Amino acid sequence: MSLTIAGFELDRRSLVALSLVVIACVGIALLYHLIDVAALHRRAQDLNGPLVFVLLVVLPLLGFPVSVANATAGVRFGLGLGLALASIAAVLHLLASYALVKAAPKFFARRLASVRRRLPPAAHTPLTQFTMLLPGVPYFAKNYVLPLAGVPLGTYLRWSIPINVARSFVGIIFGDMSGHLTAARIAGFASYTIVLTVTCGWALRRLQARMRDRPPAADGRTQRG
Repeated sequence: MSLTIAGFELDRRSLVALSLVVIACVGIALLYHLIDVAALHRRAQDLNGPLVFVLLVVLPLLGFPVSVANATAGVRFGLGLGLALASIAAVLHLLASYALVKAAPKFFARRLASVRRRLPPAAHTPLTQFTMLLPGVPYFAKNYVLPLAGVPLGTYLRWSIPINVARSFVGIIFGDMSGHLTAARIAGFASYTIVLTVTCGWALRRLQARMRDRPPAADGRTQRG
């Protein structure tokens, strides 16, 4: 099943993804009218700031949804400080994840075996780009699985930091603006989701091209680099 819109052909998976985006936007709009968002913002100002930042750093390492943590930080700290703290937290998440995997690789290998099976063997740079952009995989799993795949620290940080920081900005901006969402802003968040999906598709095509271009190693496996 496919649909052509303005010259672009959308396959079944793309149609499902776009449908989910539309449903999510409708859900956000309905939820926004059911919840006293202004009251939530007032209560958030009473939260302990240093504690919120500590939780922003620690909880995503344990599997807590980073989007929720970033949105909470956006409500508590506002746009400017929230973006700065989220950027610091994103870097700390990556450094801590890499160190933990290297300290106990067997522990993480057992728990992330299903995620590792979804990742094709390929050069490290496109693999990192694709993994970090891949929708549907938990944030903490992405951070842990790349060191398990043998991605060097330099490559890991070079691509993961800008991608994770950019994605954290969306959560912070949503939290800061949640008290005065408009149809245009909701459409903006929906557009971000669509752009993310398209960019992930680009990264996948680049990854597949790199896999075709690289010669096999002596043992018959695709070389990494």
